[in-house]
Amino acid sequence: MSTSAVALELPSAEERSAPVSWSVALMLALALLGAGLAGGTQPLVLACATAFLFVAVASDLRSHRVPNLLTLPALVAALAVSPWFGGTSGPAEALAGAALGFGLLLVPYAIGGMGAGDVKALMALGAWLGPATCLGAAAWALIAGGSFGLLLLAFRGELGDFVRRWARTLMTALTLRRFAYEPPARGSSAAGGFPFAVALALGLAAQWVGGFPW
Repeated sequence: MSTSAVALELPSAEERSAPVSWSVALMLALALLGAGLAGGTQPLVLACATAFLFVAVASDLRSHRVPNLLTLPALVAALAVSPWFGGTSGPAEALAGAALGFGLLLVPYAIGGMGAGDVKALMALGAWLGPATCLGAAAWALIAGGSFGLLLLAFRGELGDFVRRWARTLMTALTLRRFAYEPPARGSSAAGGFPFAVALALGLAAQWVGGFPW
């Protein structure tokens, strides 16, 4: 057997990471179930949100994306049935939750801070859970993701570069009166980002247990 043939049979990095990804997703799903039960969340609302985030987290950890095959059907289903089986009081509230999820992540998406799948994932949760829960979960998620990101940058010695890059971005915005985002260097920790689905699962658990962070 040739060397090239052997190489073709080796598992990809995504395949090698699959067991870890599913294990982390399972642990977060169990944490979500516990948080939802502690917070008195309706069983069907809790089960559907947990199942959605379980798959989203596993996919995000494994491939660094949350696919349309998951988010778009979930969004359509949430808009269709949430007023009767979800955490909203009517179609208007479900639509408002989806719109809020889109609006909250529009700027981070526009500057390349997250992918379109992250935005659609929050829209689907917003449609299923309503704008209030969506807002709290997103706030906690941004706190969790931001805190972990800063700790990772500090650990890898990249925090100074991060501060200087954002200082230059701010100075450019003040001088030219327009926003000109300076992206991180390729291969840096900031360029790799933090799986938003993981942060969103943690954020929703915190919202169910403790309510809003303010």
